Amino acid sequence: MRIRKAAALGVGAVLMLATACGTTEPSDPEPETTTAAAPAMEEPVDEFIAGLYEFSESFARSIAQDDEDRENTVYSPVSIAYAFAMLRAGAEGETAAQLDAVFGFPAEGLNEAVRALADEAVTVDDVPPRTESGETRGPDDEPAEPIVALANGLFVQEGMTLESDFTTTLSEYFDAEPENVDFTSPEAVATIDSWVEENTAGRIDRLFDELDPETIAVLANAIYMKAEWENQFSESSTEDDDFTKADGSVVTVPMMNKQSTTVRHATGEGWEAIELPYAGGELSMWILISDTDDLTAPQLTASTLETLADGGTSVSADIALPRWDFGGTVQLLEQLRGIGLTNLSELDGITPDFMVSDAIHRATITVDEQGTEAAAVTGVAGVTSLPPEAQVEFRADRPYTFAIMHTPTGAPLFLGGVEDPSQ
Repeated sequence: MRIRKAAALGVGAVLMLATACGTTEPSDPEPETTTAAAPAMEEPVDEFIAGLYEFSESFARSIAQDDEDRENTVYSPVSIAYAFAMLRAGAEGETAAQLDAVFGFPAEGLNEAVRALADEAVTVDDVPPRTESGETRGPDDEPAEPIVALANGLFVQEGMTLESDFTTTLSEYFDAEPENVDFTSPEAVATIDSWVEENTAGRIDRLFDELDPETIAVLANAIYMKAEWENQFSESSTEDDDFTKADGSVVTVPMMNKQSTTVRHATGEGWEAIELPYAGGELSMWILISDTDDLTAPQLTASTLETLADGGTSVSADIALPRWDFGGTVQLLEQLRGIGLTNLSELDGITPDFMVSDAIHRATITVDEQGTEAAAVTGVAGVTSLPPEAQVEFRADRPYTFAIMHTPTGAPLFLGGVEDPSQ
């Protein structure tokens, strides 16, 4: 399989391609191809990427089932997979088997694969401070170097020691060193949020809304990307235009336009797509639309991602593409349970009786005439004990009586009944 960073990094969105009319601009030069196969990687990396494709399809389907209002979505399969690959380093038994099945982790060499992919894709060690968006570059200006950054974090309760094999693996393959925090204090959340903000250039400022004070460890991943288009859109060509939503209603959006520009084009069953390469030749965004009367955005299946990775063919196209800027949050445990990850308690390789109590993913993306800036974070929190599952559901949603008792003696201090609590 031909591995390409656009698909591997999972930075993209499903939006609209249209044929635009107007004065023909001179054709852009043939874009620097991003379709050539990447340098040869070890087999576990190929398996890891193939697993990401399968996971992405399952995850997208799960999110779509819960998205009755058809909201915008953005997420990073790489970020989610890296966080759970760290968890996998301490997993045993059924938990290990389910993680491998859900994420398609290679049977051997997972840690080497994530290390190799990071070495191949990452362009900077530290995320630079966020800068405000400026004007598109002039015809004689050199594009800025693309930025791809990846960070992994391990936050551990003060006084707690995790298994040495686990911490050694995270240090060697994920560059994650234990950082002690006090999860019984609000400062723990503040410390993690500061790490998130630093590693996303301020695009995301928090991970968990709150953490169980019984938390003993948090595994975190952050990914950040900023890249200019190889051929930027002209701001003077952006104008308000109609965008037809899946339900047939029409909204007005700022639509970027390019005429007679050379792009890569791909097709599949019920969809067509174009590739917009970023400067530097190693990143690109594919935009997919339905090629039928169905207005629903095409699903990003594993086979679709493989087709995109093959690169398509070169064509001349008139392009209309909206600007967009949004973010999203996914409560991961519910979504992952729906695709087969139901056992997250066999994790004694982290510390005895460790089990996952919460997991969350946040992502943002901005696309404009200059290019794209995107960031995502994933957090997995764990405790050494969870409350037992409820054995009884008790809802006092009908008339009831009450008794306030003195427990040592059994004396009824107050008794009464409630017929209408709204009175």
